[in-house]
Formats: sequence, C-alpha cells, structure tokens
Amino acid sequence: MSDEVALLEDKVENEKKINPYIIAIAVLLPSFLALAASSGTNVSQPHIAGFYGATQYESNTVITCYIISGGLMLPVTGYLVKLIGKKLLFLYSIAVFALGCLMCVLAPNLQALILARLVQGIGSGCILPLCQAVLLEVFPTEQRGVAMGLFGVAAMFSPLAGPFIGGYLTDNYSWQWIFIVNIPLSILSMILVKFLVPNEKPVKQKYNKKFDIIGYVSIVIAMACMQIVLDKGQQHNWFDETWICWLTGICIFSFVFFYVWELEYKYPVIDIRVFKDRNFLFGTIASSFINIMIYSTLLLVPMFVQSLLGYSPSMSGLAMFPRAIICFIGLLVVGEVSKYVESRVLATIGFLIMAVSVLMLTQMNPTSSMESIVLPNILLCIGVPTAFVPITALSFNTLPATKNADAAALHALFKNIITAVATSISATFIARVSQVRQNYLVEHLSPHNPMFQYKLSVLNDKFLRYYSVPTAERKAAGSLYNSLLQQARLSAFFDVFTVLALLMILVIPFIFLLKNKQNKSKS
Repeated sequence: MSDEVALLEDKVENEKKINPYIIAIAVLLPSFLALAASSGTNVSQPHIAGFYGATQYESNTVITCYIISGGLMLPVTGYLVKLIGKKLLFLYSIAVFALGCLMCVLAPNLQALILARLVQGIGSGCILPLCQAVLLEVFPTEQRGVAMGLFGVAAMFSPLAGPFIGGYLTDNYSWQWIFIVNIPLSILSMILVKFLVPNEKPVKQKYNKKFDIIGYVSIVIAMACMQIVLDKGQQHNWFDETWICWLTGICIFSFVFFYVWELEYKYPVIDIRVFKDRNFLFGTIASSFINIMIYSTLLLVPMFVQSLLGYSPSMSGLAMFPRAIICFIGLLVVGEVSKYVESRVLATIGFLIMAVSVLMLTQMNPTSSMESIVLPNILLCIGVPTAFVPITALSFNTLPATKNADAAALHALFKNIITAVATSISATFIARVSQVRQNYLVEHLSPHNPMFQYKLSVLNDKFLRYYSVPTAERKAAGSLYNSLLQQARLSAFFDVFTVLALLMILVIPFIFLLKNKQNKSKS
C-alpha cells in the first residue's frame, strides 16, 4: 500500500514539472476549434443553402443548433467533472466534436447536417469551461492574469478568426472543408490532452451521483424556447404571433424555475450559489458586456460593409481579420501587463477604448475606404483584451479552487445567453430603426422641397437620354428613394454603435465593485 502511495506521489511530482504554458497549448487548441466552428459557417450560409436547395432561413438553423446544443452542455459540466474528472471529460468532448465534424462532411441533406451540428455542439459545450478550469489550476495565483490572457486567445480570437478561415476555405475549396480540417486537428488535440494535461488528485469528499434531471430539463426548455424566439422573432414580427408570446412566457418561467430549484435543491446540476461571490457576480456581468460588444460588432460591421459598401463575403472577412490579429497579440501582452497595473484600472481603460472605437464607426459613410473600417476595429481589439483579461481574473479571484469548474460553466452559460439575446437585438435594431429613420426622411421627398425638386429634375434629365419620359421619371424617383433607404439604414447603424458605446460607459461602475484580493495580500 505504501509503494502505491509512493508511486502516486512520484506521478504527481512528474506532472507538476510540466511547464504550464505547454499544458495551455494542449487545452487551447480544442478550445480554438470549438469556438471557430461557431462562427466559421457564417460566411458559407449561402453555399450551404444552395448545396441542399434550402432557403436562407432554413440554413440559419445550422448555426443556431450548434449554439443551442453547446449551451445546453454548460450546466452539466460541473457534474460531469465530479463524475469522471476533467481530463477524461476533455477527451470525450473532443471525440464527440470530431464525430460531429465527420457527420457534417457526410451529411446527405440539410436535416442530417443539422443533426450533425447538434452532435458537434454537444462535443464543444464542455470544452471552453474545461479549458478555463485547467488553466486556473496549472498556473499559480499570481499568474492568473497570464492564464486568462491565454484563455482569451481561444475565447476572443477564435470567433474573430472563424469567418476569415471559413470564407477562405469556402471560396478556394468548398464549405465541407470547414469541417474536414477539424478532424485531424481534433485527433492531435486528444493526443496533447492525453499526455500533457495532468491527472487529477483523488478527491476524498463524497458527492451525489444522482443527476438533477428536473433542473436540467428546465434549463433545456428555457434555452430551446429562447433560441427559437430569437431566431424566428424578426421573421414573424415578434410578439404579433401568439406562439412567440407563448414560447417567451415558457422561457421566462423555465429560467425562474431553474434558478429557484437550483438554489433550493440539495444536489443541483450546477452550483448557482457561486453567484453569492460578489467578484464572480459583477465580473460575469462585466464580461457579458464585453461579449455583447464583440459579437454585436462581429455581426454589424460585416453587415454594414456588405449592404452599404458592396463588399463580398471574402472581402468583408478580410476587413475583419486585422482585429483578430490585434486581439491575439493584445491578449498575450495584457496578460503580462496585468502583473504591474491594478486590474480595475486596466479594465476601465479597456472599456473606454472600446467606447471610443465604436464611436469612430459612426463616422463611416457609403464612400468609406477600407482604412476607415479597419482602424476602429483595430482600436476595438486593443480595448477588448485590455478589459477581458483583468475582468476574467478578478471574477475567479475570490472563489475557492473547488468551485472553478462550476463557476467556469456558469460563467460561460450566462455569457452565452446574453450574447444570443444581444446578437438578435442588434439585428432587429437595424431593421426597426431603419424603418423609423425612413419615416423621418421621407418627409423631405416632397414637391414643396426645392432641393428635392432640383435633384429630381437633374436625375430626370440624365435618364431621358436613354429612356422615354414616363420611364425616366420612375427611374429618377426610384433612384432618390433608394438613396433615402440607404441613408435610413446608415443612420440605424450609427444609432446602434452609439448605444454600444453608451453600454461600455455604463458598465464601468461595476468594475469598482470587484475586490482585488492580490493587492490586499501585498499590503
């Protein structure tokens, strides 16, 4: 018995000798694959729809079902970690993700592709919180800023790089290659995790192995209803449809029931009590605002350059790619800077930089050059890591190590919900505010407006060179109306960018509610 204990201790000692940066590479690669898969298919949606003879709305399900299935795995991550351990769960998750990729490649129809994406999402769901939990364990407390900087490489860089990688593969090969490249990389990830991630020490405390089926079913119903409402709301004019109202009510009730049940139940599927920690609560809220900024601009900026500047999907992805590079560099640099600058001050600077960057986007117009799009995005991705690294480190700063797995899963789940809502609201905001702006601007298309009459007559004279009088009049009026629609849409983009800047300012007070445990220990 003593020999076995000695062998176990020697094994633990050998695992401790592994450099934490090498372990970080092992857990960051699968995290990168899982997150890039969430945005990599965005630019290939028309190709997928055309390949299967489906509509754009039907092919959008390929994206949303991946997000839903991944989100539904987040609440059970803590339970599964207790049941089989972090390392084994990591290996199983990567294997299921790879299986989903293979099914996507072989899918004979759209329904099979959606099923395959569900499998792929199930595999990806646990990967990100596991990566965060492992990094928090292998890096010492004083290097948590560095650990979260490395985690940000996966959490922030991957979704930004996904559209560029997906667009390149789709344009030069086919959309199936988005999934093909993941298969060998997933196998490599399993090998790295198997040999580099340390085994966990035996846990003596007992835990309940019974699964909290009631709590889990309630969060499944809540998230499924939420995603359907967000996907179909704008298409069906939101609450004008009775079934959308019913689904919204069921969603709200299920979320409230889940929260109350998890607080009262002795063995919850996820320990929601970690929200009692002030740092974790306000840090999660602040992190959610960062996600709102990233994913809203990731949707809105390509939409702007394609609809108003006439860029192709590949060109819009290329315009967004510099922000991924800057974010990657920034995450690594800020991790080191966080050792010397007070975390709350660093986070405040980051939020201010993000606010300024989106205000710069309000200066764009339909004749804007590539530089006027790239520069604000570069500034934005300087602000993102500057805020993300210290906020994430502070969120987990006052939690015990035994709560890291539950907290990481809950942190990711909360941000997943907020991000889904914010992305849908951003798209709806553009559609609805464009209509409002159009109502204001159409007043100027009046016979009593001399400038309108002058422009109309100039256009009419130009069209008369090629068309008859009635046709020339219609084309002149239509040209001015198209300009009005363009200006209304442009104004809507300016409004949403201004709202995002205001949100970044409003979140700053939450930062100073966080405790800096490290600084206290120094004093």
